Amino acid sequence: PDSTSRVLDYAARGLTPDEEQGIRMFIAGGGVVQGEKFNPVFRMGNSYYIPAGSVPYSVGPRFPSHRRFINPHGWHSADLLLVPCLIDDRIVGQISVDDPRDGAKPTPESLRALEELARVAAIALSQARQRESLSQRHRLFSFLTENAMTGVFIVQDGRIRYANDRAIELFGYSPAELPALEPWWQLFHPDDRAPLREACDRLLPGELETRGIRKDGRIVWLKLQSLAMEYGRKPALLLNLLDITDRIQAETLLKEKAFRDPLTGLFNRHYFDETIQRELKRSQRYKRPFTLMMTDLRGFKQVNDRLGHQAGDQILREVAQLVQEQIRESDWVIRYGGDEFLIILPETGIQVEALAQRLRRVVDEWAAARIPDVGLGIDIGWSTWTPEDNLSLSRLLQLADANMYSEKGTNPSR
Repeated sequence: PDSTSRVLDYAARGLTPDEEQGIRMFIAGGGVVQGEKFNPVFRMGNSYYIPAGSVPYSVGPRFPSHRRFINPHGWHSADLLLVPCLIDDRIVGQISVDDPRDGAKPTPESLRALEELARVAAIALSQARQRESLSQRHRLFSFLTENAMTGVFIVQDGRIRYANDRAIELFGYSPAELPALEPWWQLFHPDDRAPLREACDRLLPGELETRGIRKDGRIVWLKLQSLAMEYGRKPALLLNLLDITDRIQAETLLKEKAFRDPLTGLFNRHYFDETIQRELKRSQRYKRPFTLMMTDLRGFKQVNDRLGHQAGDQILREVAQLVQEQIRESDWVIRYGGDEFLIILPETGIQVEALAQRLRRVVDEWAAARIPDVGLGIDIGWSTWTPEDNLSLSRLLQLADANMYSEKGTNPSR
């Protein structure tokens, strides 16, 4: 039998419909096999023969004899024979004899076959209950995973053994494609794979934020929770995947706004304070030059005085964009003060003079075309960290500022 109901169907053979209904109602009503009725006084072998007048109420339904002739020295219609079904000394059921066909009282010899049947019935009932429990848990698991808002993977031996619909949707693969991806962690960003591999190899429970790679190449941010389990009687890892892309993007946008100057769109001084020490330490570690370039807009006060602050803001935005266009992608520009820009130039040393000349030229040309009556220009000073000098950050800033004002002082119009 493959379920408890089939075992019960087999056990009910030979009963009338009313008798079978009585037993099923007893079970449905919470009736259980109670151990107290197996009194050692009535024990016969591994069975219990309870004579008329001693049968406890807790036995459950009783059925009258169907025999036409009763042996006065044999089985009494109120007698009862109970054969417990045992698994590891635990009673999981019983065989109840209300009316033996031969009408004779039981003997140890006549009980052997019945006790063997009880042993087999106990095994069948126990296995049926286990299968039924597993089936119920499987149905519950399937219901929960298929209706979950999160993706679910079960991974084992480097492969995906199970993926629910949400996981398939998250990664954009077909149900047939996902199990073919081996190892499964190739679905995640290369920089994030090490902890995933360790969790899989060691079946580690845990939680982390990671980046998934969809079939179309897009990145999806995921909160991943792992839990060790058995799948197909082998160790496996269950992964719960929550899409947090919107949250990460919102946090990135907020951080970006916190680090950006609202007028020019350049990085602000807060960003400089947060990142400059890291950049300096990187140069120190790899012994590579690192330059701070300080700039100031010459004549910008005249722009505000003659054209107004609104026009001054627009000109400041345009000059900031102009400066940004002259530097490398690895460089960054900070709005350091009102009309002061600080340019960070990693791994730049002797090439700084060429950049300074280019900045002076493009700003002069732009100003001549855009505001010819003002005479806007740019003054520049810089300082470079080298392994030989190993200057501190504060000293680098002082030198860059001093060099800028030195250049400003060489031109009477500044």
